[in-house]
Amino acid sequence: MTDHHDEDTTALFDEIEKEKKGDYQTCSASQTFDAVWQCYTLGSQAVNYYRYGTKRDCSMKWEDFKFCLTTKTKSSETADAMIRERERQKERVKRKQRNSEEVWEARDI
Repeated sequence: MTDHHDEDTTALFDEIEKEKKGDYQTCSASQTFDAVWQCYTLGSQAVNYYRYGTKRDCSMKWEDFKFCLTTKTKSSETADAMIRERERQKERVKRKQRNSEEVWEARDI
């Protein structure tokens, strides 16, 4: 049997096999868009107002969605590195933000 694959086709199949073996992080565009949608719902806004006294800022959800879309045009290795770095950055920012315990005063029971 003769192999009729050219170099590009062989490289493509090799990359597909390599990706199957790799443990790459990915993001889902549909899930990140759903998170944007959920952020703007009345329930989500009401909970945020109750906890923090302000309307919820959904701009980071939009940024996550746009970021996810940019990873779709990258190789699996590059996208994985981008996603891991973004998660580290988001965790650092999250630790610096207020939490709901700062709004309430503790009572003696």
